[in-house]
Amino acid sequence: MSFEKLIESRIQDAMAAGAFDRLKGAGEPLFRQRGEELAGDMWMGYKVLQNGGMLPAWLLLAKEIERDGEALARVEARFREWVDLAAAGDCWDRHRAALRRLHTAFSEGAARLRAKQDQFNFDAPALSLERPGIWVEYRLSQLEGYAWEAGAPDGLFASV
Repeated sequence: MSFEKLIESRIQDAMAAGAFDRLKGAGEPLFRQRGEELAGDMWMGYKVLQNGGMLPAWLLLAKEIERDGEALARVEARFREWVDLAAAGDCWDRHRAALRRLHTAFSEGAARLRAKQDQFNFDAPALSLERPGIWVEYRLSQLEGYAWEAGAPDGLFASV
């Protein structure tokens, strides 16, 4: 009997005995959370690390970037809500402090996100895995433009 047939026979015997029935991840897809896409040519190593509950630092950073991007989107949505509220009641002075805080939170969050994106692109093992970074100044100008279109007074964000 060849070595391959012996191994196959033992695997079949173990399967029949139920040795593989309660393995972690049984019945689940091999790749979750876009692991293959993130790891590129290194997908097998990623899978081994993932099964062991570990990920390389650059993939952990990718997850952190996604969470930070979602948090930044929430800040932007909240800013727009406050702009709409201030515009509806024409009470910009009453909401000035909240709008400035949200503008600052967006600005600082976007800068932190861009720094993480730059670090990710530096650490990624292949050029094809790099991601475009957020353009902080452009996104801030879009946010401010939304407020000014809604009727915000000049200088609302001047001290920011």
